[in-house]
Amino acid sequence: MSSHSELKTSQDVHLRAKQIKSLIRSLKQKIKKIEREGEVAPANCHIILYQVNRKGTIYWYYKLQAAESIFPMATNNEKKTKYKYLGRAGSSAHIDAVEKLTRRNLIDELERVIQSLTESYLDIYIGTETE
Repeated sequence: MSSHSELKTSQDVHLRAKQIKSLIRSLKQKIKKIEREGEVAPANCHIILYQVNRKGTIYWYYKLQAAESIFPMATNNEKKTKYKYLGRAGSSAHIDAVEKLTRRNLIDELERVIQSLTESYLDIYIGTETE
């Protein structure tokens, strides 16, 4: 009697593992599709709004900020900076950066889900070994 339940449990484990692997493949395909849609912003970047006060008038601009110096400086391409100037709201550089950052954020979230599913996949087999 126990061999029948062990077989059923084994089949259940394999079915769950197969479903997880299938979902991981599907999510990886979604990442590739996003990457084909256009350029992706570098990791650990975000868009910030800042103000400049010129002769008593305040101007608002946007820039892309990275955690590390990765962008070429405007004055010296040999040196790197953490910031990339985007201009005013709605400028082509601003809109382009928003699109790139949106793709980055979608990919990052899908990769977090894939990591979680990979851990679940491993847990299925580790969990059955301890039973």
